[in-house]
Amino acid sequence: MEKVLEDAAHSSLELDGLKQRHRDLEKRLAALDRHLSLTTAEQTERARLKKEKLQVKDRIHALSSVLGQAP
Repeated sequence: MEKVLEDAAHSSLELDGLKQRHRDLEKRLAALDRHLSLTTAEQTERARLKKEKLQVKDRIHALSSVLGQAP
């Protein structure tokens, strides 16, 4: 029983961290979207961030369903 509680606590902490990371990615993407044009490096960064944001969102949904929480 104690192991289950530890796992749930760890998953809850991970979920909180993922939600914060998702917010951070949204902020950076919004900042890039405000630019009139992007350098090649910024375009590459934007594509990488969008991919990471989707991966984080998928992990949030997976953990939320395991914990029985809304994403």
